[in-house]
Amino acid sequence: MLSSRGLGTDLISIVDADADLAELLDESERKRARREALTRVRRLSRGEWDAANAIEPDLHHRGFLIIEGLLSREVHVLGRQCVELLGSGDVLRPWRWDPDGSHVHAEVGWMVLETTDLAVLDHGLVTRMNPWPQLGVELFARGTRRAHSLAVALAIAHHQRVDDRLLLTLWHLAERWGRVGPAGIAVPLPLSHQRLADLVGAHRPSVTTAMGYLTRSGAVSRRGDRVWMLHGAPPAELRHHRLVASMTQAPSDAEQ
Repeated sequence: MLSSRGLGTDLISIVDADADLAELLDESERKRARREALTRVRRLSRGEWDAANAIEPDLHHRGFLIIEGLLSREVHVLGRQCVELLGSGDVLRPWRWDPDGSHVHAEVGWMVLETTDLAVLDHGLVTRMNPWPQLGVELFARGTRRAHSLAVALAIAHHQRVDDRLLLTLWHLAERWGRVGPAGIAVPLPLSHQRLADLVGAHRPSVTTAMGYLTRSGAVSRRGDRVWMLHGAPPAELRHHRLVASMTQAPSDAEQ
């Protein structure tokens, strides 16, 4: 059993931190994991996060699992910035892997966009999870899925037209965060024109112009609460989008 000495008072089982992990275990295994596969919870308030100082060397940190919330990773290279959004279920290690760094100098910053709870992934938790190797495999797979999502975002950024990049990016984000309603698909993320510009690799004035075009064309709109809405079918590049079928669901399936 995990000792609470030096570990703070907020503990959670890894299977309670993530429902998809719990689904990998049968009922008896789940009950045991709830007792034994415990780890600490760290809460981040909105604003800048000094991730470099989040590491605790004596605990043999491996990283974090986002329980709930929203983070932004901002990478700066020679005056240009790109942004990655991370949310519930993502695994992150917000420190450099290579102590020698890269030949390209990059500054990495983190912003907490919504209050975020993190499950600490350290060597102790890895040991306590040994009876259930499928949990470790799934956490590893999360990193692979995140890399795939970044590859899609990179491919989108290679489209020449800014309006194409924006529309594809909003649909790409909707694949994960979208909520289907009778009026379309809501993307409930804090996406200002500047943040959209950072996501698609454009300047903010170009994004403002392109979003105006997309709004006039009926492809997108913005609600009074500043949430972007997607209308119609996704672009041909995303014709297998999982939300296409959801658009035909009954109104009872609409977003809450």
